[in-house]
Amino acid sequence: MLVTCAAPVRASNGVELTGISLQARARGGADVAVGDSALSQIDNPATLSLTSHGRSRFDFAGQLVFPEVSWNNPFGSYQSEVRVIPIGDVAVAFPASDRFTWGLAFHGKSGLATRYRARHLLIPFQERRVGSDCKNLGLYLNGAYKLTDKLSVGGGIRGELLTSEFSAVLGPADVDFGRGYAYGLGFQLGMHYQATETIAFGIGYRSPTWANDLRGGRARASLFGVLPIPLGDANIDKVRLPQRVAAGAAWDVTDWCKLVGEVRWLNYSNSIWSNLTVATSGVVDLRVPIPMGYRDQWVFIAGAEFKLDEQWTLGVGYNYGRTPATDKHLFPVGTVLAEHHASVGLRYARDNWWVGAGYILGFNSSMGGGGRSMIPLGIDYGPSSIEQTQHSLIVGFGFEW
Repeated sequence: MLVTCAAPVRASNGVELTGISLQARARGGADVAVGDSALSQIDNPATLSLTSHGRSRFDFAGQLVFPEVSWNNPFGSYQSEVRVIPIGDVAVAFPASDRFTWGLAFHGKSGLATRYRARHLLIPFQERRVGSDCKNLGLYLNGAYKLTDKLSVGGGIRGELLTSEFSAVLGPADVDFGRGYAYGLGFQLGMHYQATETIAFGIGYRSPTWANDLRGGRARASLFGVLPIPLGDANIDKVRLPQRVAAGAAWDVTDWCKLVGEVRWLNYSNSIWSNLTVATSGVVDLRVPIPMGYRDQWVFIAGAEFKLDEQWTLGVGYNYGRTPATDKHLFPVGTVLAEHHASVGLRYARDNWWVGAGYILGFNSSMGGGGRSMIPLGIDYGPSSIEQTQHSLIVGFGFEW
């Protein structure tokens, strides 16, 4: 939990993670039909029913992300100074009976992290420091019930914290939004069906997160970089985070080979990642819309696991998520582009514990601003472009008792 809170989250399916547990990340993120970790309850609460009866379970997954991000504008190319980002997730599962299991999970759900020193069209005489730091953390309480030997259902509630600060140049103004906080609630539902001994299906639904305004920060602007103007208290109105639906299947082709697939839909277009409004309350009350322009995203995942022997398992996967960002809404401090991801992971397991590690590559992606920006006074962003590549080391361990 401390690792997750200490640094911003960087993600790849839009602003969200490709997967959560080490097992899922190694096979491209697919998990709703597998459920081989206590962390699987985050994607599909019904998978808690797969926990061994009479044996509680703890799982941890960590990820070190090494982003390579460059912003190219008419004055040159600028590299983001955020080079390493740690992510951590933990979960526990407790079987209460042969039918009911409950669990608790802490998850770094989404976020952004960028930091540049760049020159701008109307402030060309000095480099301005711009960027964003957004963290979205969730605490999940879930339960699952076995309706039959094959069919399980699950659900739960979650509380979320969203905290953010950012700085950006809008035309002649260098604008700072100080750190603010929002708190919200949501729920999740899931179903897992073991159709045969070798084929399973799963579906998971995550509701929107309904939160209060993001408050607590103060805003400041400086005209042409030399005239600082305090704007007073600032907030982001009507915080709403996206809902998600995921459906998948898993097939044990042989005793040593498992194939998995999953499809997801993320409703970015009905969230603050599409449209957010910054409001200030001071000498002058302002309301500034910042259309991030994120559209709904479809994600397609294919993965496989190979049991090398009794203890060693190799996972491989591919994850494709069409970028939700659009060129006319290009915003270097808030646009994540990664579409294609390849992953591999190796884990070692004994009777009551396991440990593993792996690697994820988010292939190079780029986007140009198209010459015209929908960001208010975003004259720097229309003629700009950004380029991103992500490397990630993944680790995990768990045990039963």
